[in-house]
Amino acid sequence: MKRLLVVVAAVAAVGCHRTSPELMQAYQGRSLMTCCNIHAEGEDINDANYYVGSLVPAGTPVQVQSVSNDSITFTAAGRKLTLHHQYGAAQESMRQYIDKVLVADDPRARIAGYQPAVQDAIRDGRVERGMTRDQVILALGYPATHRTPSIEGSDWLYWYNRWVTYRVVFGADGKVSDVVGRPAPTHDQPIPEAPPPSKAAPKKPAPKKKH
Repeated sequence: MKRLLVVVAAVAAVGCHRTSPELMQAYQGRSLMTCCNIHAEGEDINDANYYVGSLVPAGTPVQVQSVSNDSITFTAAGRKLTLHHQYGAAQESMRQYIDKVLVADDPRARIAGYQPAVQDAIRDGRVERGMTRDQVILALGYPATHRTPSIEGSDWLYWYNRWVTYRVVFGADGKVSDVVGRPAPTHDQPIPEAPPPSKAAPKKPAPKKKH
């Protein structure tokens, strides 16, 4: 009986992680990169994207190795990593999740357009008051959809580690108004308001030609 249970468990495990030729065809050979900062514990990443662990920066090129119905394995910066779609599977398909996290457009171009204080926060993987939704995603990654179903909401839940969570709260202006819970990846240093773009000096009229 015990041997039968072991065999059944093994078969179930294989079924849960079956390879997907359709997904593999969709991603193999494509030039993709990380959408945002993600964190790896050893060789594993999951969609809760715990803050602890080593940082894989936004815009890191990746090479897809294999895809299953709930995970994708790729190389990035010389490391072999497996990203598991563990928590949000009821809210989005594996393909929807991959398309969020591995993108064709380099996010570093967007990051370069932000003011230096925002660029520093994104590079460090932290969130500060005054950051926009896009800037928070670049810095922290996407929040897991089973606790944050929509990024249009004003309250996002993140995991600092397997046991500790913190919340990123947005105000009516669409910018972070508070980071609730500690520990959390923040220096409590609000992003200063960006200076308004300087107005171009009016052009002087060309001198009239003398006849």
